[in-house]
Amino acid sequence: MQILANQDTRTLNQETECDLVDYDRWQQEIIQKINYLLNSSLDLHQIVTQILSIVGVSFQGDSVILIRVHESRDEIYHYWSNNEPKVLELIETLISQQRANLLSFPPQDQIYQVCYLQGVINDLTNLSLSTQQLIESFLPCSIISIPIFVKQQFFGHLIIYVKDSLRSLSSPEINTLEMIVNQIAITIHQIQLEERLKDLESENQRLHKTSQNKSDYLSHINHELRTPLTGILGFAKMLREELYGPLNEKQKQYINGIAVSGEHLLALVNDFLDLSKIEAEREEIFLETIAVEDICLSAISIVDSKAKEQGINLIIEIGENVDFCTVDQRRIKQILLNLLSNAIKFTEKGSVTLAVKSDREMLTFCIIDTGIGIKQDDQKKLFEPFQQIQSHLSRKHKGTGLGLTLSRKLAQLHGGDLTLTSEMGKGSCFTLHIPIKPIDNQ
Repeated sequence: MQILANQDTRTLNQETECDLVDYDRWQQEIIQKINYLLNSSLDLHQIVTQILSIVGVSFQGDSVILIRVHESRDEIYHYWSNNEPKVLELIETLISQQRANLLSFPPQDQIYQVCYLQGVINDLTNLSLSTQQLIESFLPCSIISIPIFVKQQFFGHLIIYVKDSLRSLSSPEINTLEMIVNQIAITIHQIQLEERLKDLESENQRLHKTSQNKSDYLSHINHELRTPLTGILGFAKMLREELYGPLNEKQKQYINGIAVSGEHLLALVNDFLDLSKIEAEREEIFLETIAVEDICLSAISIVDSKAKEQGINLIIEIGENVDFCTVDQRRIKQILLNLLSNAIKFTEKGSVTLAVKSDREMLTFCIIDTGIGIKQDDQKKLFEPFQQIQSHLSRKHKGTGLGLTLSRKLAQLHGGDLTLTSEMGKGSCFTLHIPIKPIDNQ
């Protein structure tokens, strides 16, 4: 704390409020006023301003200014004045000219000379004429400057100006002033936290809007892509069936390539469309009560021929207490087909098992393979969009990189989840967790 005064022949024996009023009662009155403000519904910035007014009145100041110090420049953070409008003008002028150091250095000859020689203090004659006149018109007799630290970081100064009298502080007054400054620091910290929270909320809203726009755009583009693709695949199918005449072997090869590539692209577009709908929170699930065994057998029958081609043994195990569940049948079948297809794709020999268990609330579909397994590091990113593990089988079987991401999101739409356990060289187990009955917010 610095207590600064202009050179004057007057003494520093001015009586303070503590000489007239019992100090404890005086301090308690100040504490009560500040506590009342802190418990009020006022904005935090208003509370700081009101505390400055309490400081000004209690310590017989004409003006109280809270200056925030930045690396680039200083700024007036809060201000209170007792009919001294020129003080604010003075502060703003000095700050704009980067001369705020004139406000807080003592003018005593020895200190002034040292600071002047070091270039810390500028002589008044170096300032513009208007600034000189402004300072001379105010000429405070006393300046009390208290540094403020917020969470041990220097924030700025609380400066009390006394225009017409020399001012010294007793030890009790200094203690009270330090207590007030600590409370101001706490309030400033709360303001900073509120401002940071508002910034985070604003940024979160902006990101959400950006994500929404992206999903809307993807949904629109996917619709635009799917229409011509459906037509291309339809024409390719008619050509493959030789409805318009026989084809030679080269033509059949090219038409088959068109069909295979088109179907792969259509699968990618469909996955994109489903994913964009879920991200835009526009995907709906249509619940119906179904027999669990029926949907499992249906999914197995679709991938059975592919498994036989690769010599993979398909096994299905349905628990005794597994009967019915209420789900979106199309989406659950989509998840099972994706998991079974992946298991067959990445299993060179052995078996793929679909095992279903049930407790009172949750169904678990376990798709277990004896394939190559998945590294621990790869497991963490496998449910992220466009992520595929690197292996000779992944290079052989191209995929969209969206299947597992989409499957997990569809499971979560049901109030469930999709998890993975795997060990290199021994195989993997993907477990689909689905509530037997719809969740409450469905």
